[in-house]
Amino acid sequence: MKTHYITKIASFSALSLATLVMTGCLGMKSLSSGITDDGHIDMQNIVFPEPDTAWRYQGQFPNNENLSKIRPGIDKDNIYQLLGPPHFSAGQYAREWDYILKFYMPDNSVKTCQYKIIFDKNYQGQEFYWMPADCPPKPMTTASPPALTIQPAPERINLSTDTLFRFDKSAAQDILPEGRYELDRLAKTLRQYQQTGTSTIVITGHTDRKGTEAYNMRLSSQRAQTIANYLVNQGVNPNTISTTGAGESQPIVECSASLPRQQEIDCLQPNRRVALDVTTVQ
Repeated sequence: MKTHYITKIASFSALSLATLVMTGCLGMKSLSSGITDDGHIDMQNIVFPEPDTAWRYQGQFPNNENLSKIRPGIDKDNIYQLLGPPHFSAGQYAREWDYILKFYMPDNSVKTCQYKIIFDKNYQGQEFYWMPADCPPKPMTTASPPALTIQPAPERINLSTDTLFRFDKSAAQDILPEGRYELDRLAKTLRQYQQTGTSTIVITGHTDRKGTEAYNMRLSSQRAQTIANYLVNQGVNPNTISTTGAGESQPIVECSASLPRQQEIDCLQPNRRVALDVTTVQ
């Protein structure tokens, strides 16, 4: 994996700094400049977005095993499954995704890092950048763990509602066969987590922008609750689960409203999802 470390932000060119100011709206194709068709970018053209412009400003604790699977040639769908959606608004044809990732340090403090993925013209990740220069931190060794400290291992699991439910539906009888298979596999994993420690599971439903805001909020909440009920019926401890609906408020992609209806629906597909934030304390 071509992983690079940004060490001197002050050495960025004036043009790069100007680009940062001019591209405050990350819905554009690119925040940085000069990304080649094969997914290469010169160091002086790399621009990291301001953390407070992220839709998930606090960031996330990544699953280290998932993070290790990201390498040149990986596509956006697989990155989405491993890390979830980018933490900054990105258009459909974005050539870079940005994340805020957090890591526990040996002294029990938290290290916050920014992580950038650069895509080639076919939207496959090719180059990977961290900021600041000491990111990502070296993993903790088992020789000297913090005394009497139990560390959580958070993980985000994203499920497409187009796979889970019939269109515009949310009840248990509306779960598609493929969705049942996916949920059965997920329930098995969550039961294994319960056997190794204490788990908490937050299920959040999301919709696209089609329909009214109130309707989408209700639909997303109903879908989250249906998923929770299904998992409980498969043996997941109900006391570990909470649900919420985000409606259309946290889109991953932005699509033109002038597109033909089916093209717009297809474009908005990543926004229709159910996210599970799982933390297991061992």
